[in-house]
Amino acid sequence: MTLLLRRLRPDPQELEATLAVHRAAFGRDDEARLVQRLREAGDSALEWLAEMDGQVVGHVAYSPVRIEHGDDGRALGLAPVGVLPAWQRRGIGRALIEASLAALRQDGQTPLVVVLGDPAWYGHFGFAPAAAAGLHDTYGGGDAFMALALRPGGLDGRRGRVDYAAAFDLLGE
Repeated sequence: MTLLLRRLRPDPQELEATLAVHRAAFGRDDEARLVQRLREAGDSALEWLAEMDGQVVGHVAYSPVRIEHGDDGRALGLAPVGVLPAWQRRGIGRALIEASLAALRQDGQTPLVVVLGDPAWYGHFGFAPAAAAGLHDTYGGGDAFMALALRPGGLDGRRGRVDYAAAFDLLGE
């Protein structure tokens, strides 16, 4: 069995397969609807998937965020990331995040990425509490709201509230 990590193609079956991953991974429709709404609004900046022998088993999405002070329109939020339950705890989520962050670094256009999640897990990728850089989220995430500079100075001059794409406001509805 070979794990393939790559960018999502605009193929209808592949797009649907990523939604099925989130439905299964989270046991609800919220994250799948989020991905669909991001796509419909043109706010899906980057999507990567994990494929095992031709089957989509994992997916991660990035979307633009707005920063109150110092925004240049290039910062991204990482969410959601999902792996089919049968494939969880095998390093697929980690590999997806590492590969997608490496692609963003190589591209050089994205100065920073933010995420709201488990500090212990996202700390493995270099994320640190965003408050240390003077950033906070609208959800009251505290130390679970983290930031990662993808290049030297990526956090410089950016301060204040970070707002995710409008699709995130509809979570749980």
